[in-house]
Amino acid sequence: MLSTERFAQPRNFSTQYSILSTQHSSVSLLELFQLIGFATGAALHLYLGWLFFRQRGLRSNEKMLLWLGLVIGIWFLGNFVTTVFALLDIQNAIFVRRLADTIAYGALACLPPLTLHAQMRLWQWLDDDAKPNYIRFRIIICYLPLFVLPYSLSLIWRGKYAPPLDKLSFFLFAFILWIAAVLWESGGINFYLARKIITTRERHFFEALGVTLFVMGALFLLTYIAGVRHWGVFGQYMETFAKMSSLVPTALIAYYIYRFRYLELVIRQSFVYAAFALTVMVIYLYGIRRVAAIVEANYEIRAGVVEAILILGLIFLAEPLRRITEKNIQRLFSSEVGLYRDLVAQVGSAAPHYNTLAQFVFFAQRRIEDALDLNEIRLITDRSDARYEKIFQYAEAENLRQVEELDWLQPIEALACYVLWREEKVIGLMLVRSLPHELSVEKREVLAVLSGHLAITIERAILLEEKVTLERELSERERLAVMGQMAATIAHEIKNPLSSIKSIAQVMREDEAVAHEYGRDLDLITGEINRLNTSVSQLLSFSRPAVVAASSAAISEIINNVLALTRTECEERGVVVTTDLQADPTLDGNTVAALKEILANLILNAAQAMPNDERKKQISITSRDPLTITITDNGVGIPPELQQKIFTPFFTTKQRGTGLGLAIVARRANEIGAALKLTSPINDGRGTEFTLHFQPDKIENDKV
Repeated sequence: MLSTERFAQPRNFSTQYSILSTQHSSVSLLELFQLIGFATGAALHLYLGWLFFRQRGLRSNEKMLLWLGLVIGIWFLGNFVTTVFALLDIQNAIFVRRLADTIAYGALACLPPLTLHAQMRLWQWLDDDAKPNYIRFRIIICYLPLFVLPYSLSLIWRGKYAPPLDKLSFFLFAFILWIAAVLWESGGINFYLARKIITTRERHFFEALGVTLFVMGALFLLTYIAGVRHWGVFGQYMETFAKMSSLVPTALIAYYIYRFRYLELVIRQSFVYAAFALTVMVIYLYGIRRVAAIVEANYEIRAGVVEAILILGLIFLAEPLRRITEKNIQRLFSSEVGLYRDLVAQVGSAAPHYNTLAQFVFFAQRRIEDALDLNEIRLITDRSDARYEKIFQYAEAENLRQVEELDWLQPIEALACYVLWREEKVIGLMLVRSLPHELSVEKREVLAVLSGHLAITIERAILLEEKVTLERELSERERLAVMGQMAATIAHEIKNPLSSIKSIAQVMREDEAVAHEYGRDLDLITGEINRLNTSVSQLLSFSRPAVVAASSAAISEIINNVLALTRTECEERGVVVTTDLQADPTLDGNTVAALKEILANLILNAAQAMPNDERKKQISITSRDPLTITITDNGVGIPPELQQKIFTPFFTTKQRGTGLGLAIVARRANEIGAALKLTSPINDGRGTEFTLHFQPDKIENDKV
């Protein structure tokens, strides 16, 4: 109840109201700070504890954070109740005040061990080098001082009511040393973890938390051991700061929860309404109440009427004020959210519209560059690229989400490198090449979160590309199958008449009279029939699988047989064929048959592609370990724009050709599992090189 001595013998209602109004408007800044601070501390910690409580399957370190949040929340709640009693000047209700003090200081006593316990669990969680036995020993030791807690709390209930610090003065010195030691040890652990953490964001978080804990420890020593709390108003502020110092690390954790979803929690509109409520409270106490008192003092207008009018105005301004508060909080915590959502939506929805991964990667790079105003973004999806192969391996081995070491970034000329993970495998890298001042903290956070969505989208693009490629291959196979059947039918129909015509021409050539008059024409007929027979043979070869050889053979034997078959045409065209066989393994029958066709077509194709006026025409065949065969010519080479087309059936640049020679080469290489590589030009803008890489299982008895 309110003290009645202050209101004894009021002269009239106006005088009484004036005195009441003056008293109510005399709330000091310190009292206001205590009221708002303790209320905020209680609400914030209890709310964080509730967030942890909602999580299912809490790990041990998160359970410790739950208990720590609840204990600090109870400590602030007890101080809030005490502050309210002091502001309302309630002298009775001693039981309630003792109960509030008991709850508050009991929670305060549990604060040091729970703080160190949570810190130790966090250390064990984040550091694989932490020793479990030492962690358990330190946790047990930090709880030992609590054995005096029941006795110390019983002192609050003895004798006449007094402030708890007066009742517990005997334990104050030891307790402050204990809490300072715990805070400093926790701060040291945070600095140690900052050195172990690779991610910049988390490293800065632990560094800031460590500094805060060191400052808190020093503040407790100054306030209670050095006696600063007895220095008048300044001492009162210092004591209040010490009591509310845990707000700083908790607010820091809340900031990370809100902005970065730290520990997988999300704080939503609650901060907005809490900040709005605090704003309204400050406006009322230091705005409306003081304005009402000034108006009453100067113009003799009742303060209650002025307050009512101003409160009515505040009601009308409540919604705009809430919007302003929400806007400022969003600007403080999540200014990048809108941009991030747009990027994810645009990049994610674009993937199905591109048939190849390269097309999607090009779009995503340009879109991210434009949205974030960065100089260059590179998405690397090829693990076999020699420039990035090692960084792929390093990121996967260290389980990194972001590569930050300069030793890795400088060789690839990147300012930042984000690792794209999908199903425990690195599928790509996102490189940022820009000026340092252009890559702000907000942009870094957008890129960090975007990397996860990019990994999913790139995986979808890869699957889509594989699907499209498979569909095209199936369609091409069906088309080639139909064409092969048609070619085989036509070839059989043509081959028999051609044989008859050739036989008649040869018989006529043996007649001297006919040969004298028509010999040149008969030779032309025979040559054209031979050319048509070659084309028909290619059609038949393309339409059927490779013929299985009767027996295995060495590479040297295969090459000699092929050179014997192609010697006539090479000599007619003035082409010299050389060999350098440093590897001569024996191949199985399937590979022998296919390799003969491959070599014959490559040699004939190279000989026919060389211009007639070329002076020195040369083809070289080499074999190396591991099993590799190379066919090289010194012709004019193959233009880059044609290199993707030359293996297509019926594509030819010759006036008289079927376009099946290199198609047969590609088909036979695929049938025996050999890798075929084309390089052109090779020297001074000239020459062509075909390289065949065979699998080891094609070597008979695995001998070279």
